[in-house]
Amino acid sequence: MAGRVKGTRDFIGLEAVVRQEMLQKIKTSYSLFGFEPIETPAFEYLQLFVDKSGPEIENQLYSFSDKKGEKLALRPEHTVSKMRVITSDKSLIKPIKTYSIGPVWRYEDVAKGRLREFIQADIDIYGGKSVSYDAEVIACMDYTLKKLGISGYKIHLNNRKVLQDMLDSLGIPFDVGLQVMREIDKLDKIGMDEVAKNLVKLVGNDKSNKIKSYLLGELKVKSEVGDEELNGLISYLKKYGIENYEVDRKLVRGLAYYDGNIFEFIADTGPYKGTIAAGGRYDILSRQFDSSISATGAALGFERIFEIVKENTKADFSDRLCVISIDSDDEAIRTATAIRYKDVFADLLLSDVSLSKALAYCDSKKIRYAVLIGKKDLERGEVTLRDLKEKKERRMKLSDLESLNWL
Repeated sequence: MAGRVKGTRDFIGLEAVVRQEMLQKIKTSYSLFGFEPIETPAFEYLQLFVDKSGPEIENQLYSFSDKKGEKLALRPEHTVSKMRVITSDKSLIKPIKTYSIGPVWRYEDVAKGRLREFIQADIDIYGGKSVSYDAEVIACMDYTLKKLGISGYKIHLNNRKVLQDMLDSLGIPFDVGLQVMREIDKLDKIGMDEVAKNLVKLVGNDKSNKIKSYLLGELKVKSEVGDEELNGLISYLKKYGIENYEVDRKLVRGLAYYDGNIFEFIADTGPYKGTIAAGGRYDILSRQFDSSISATGAALGFERIFEIVKENTKADFSDRLCVISIDSDDEAIRTATAIRYKDVFADLLLSDVSLSKALAYCDSKKIRYAVLIGKKDLERGEVTLRDLKEKKERRMKLSDLESLNWL
């Protein structure tokens, strides 16, 4: 079959440019907070993900056997691979602040902003037990979203210890409790009524009703450690000047390794409504690697954010230029080269492309300035500069053009 695989996408032209610009802004933002890059393989042993992420991840994996019969899987996230690296290197000085940006693969239902191959852009802090590190992660995500031009979201907060204490108070075994949390995590997808039906199957009618009462705020649960951690996080967020948050009892985060503060950035206005970033504390994960290192982190929903950013940038001209040869290829090449060596974007079209097609090319890429180079103008030492955004043009000295003082 020659068609594109379901759940994947191709990007070319302006879309691809927008994605690269987003990735650069994300890297710059993460770096400003002291996070450094970490790279891991695209595939790992299948059992690594099944053992560390929990059995619920297995149905989402793209798994296969290699030529020697080893069972492998494409990474469904970065977290487990990074923990493998961090726990295996005892020489690293803590706290360790890392970011990882790259494709991951999950077999899930496909929708706008939800693909089976997608970019995940994570940050993590290892070796910091204080909830202040949770706040640092949230502050970095908040800053990055703003730099991407995203607004109209609220940060939902909860703590897995609070949820666990609620389940313990009802006498629900730990393993069953993990299944209960996974059902609660489906609330936004299938609604309270369907979740309640599933909970009845797991824990019976009486306990299901009490869980529902808890989620609706009717049942109060005492969780000394969980409440202390959550209140501590809120205190630190205020110090960062972050106030757009709310405590959300229904917030669970589905993966089994979360064990402390958890959070989601949920957009409630604009073209996309839903989770655009999320994360939490996962100290327990390192124990599965025979370590006791604490960890907290978050990931941006890159594909969902891309859909928002793309809508906002469709009609924008950028202050880039294209050198177009009418009938003077040698001078056009020399001019474009001179501009490029001043670290300024300069596309180049030679005389094999007609002027009308060259201008259409610039318009399609939202290149604002077309520099027209022809023999008649050159005889006077001039070129024609056409502003495609303002639909104006003027002649200027070639030396003035190359000085770039007009840009």
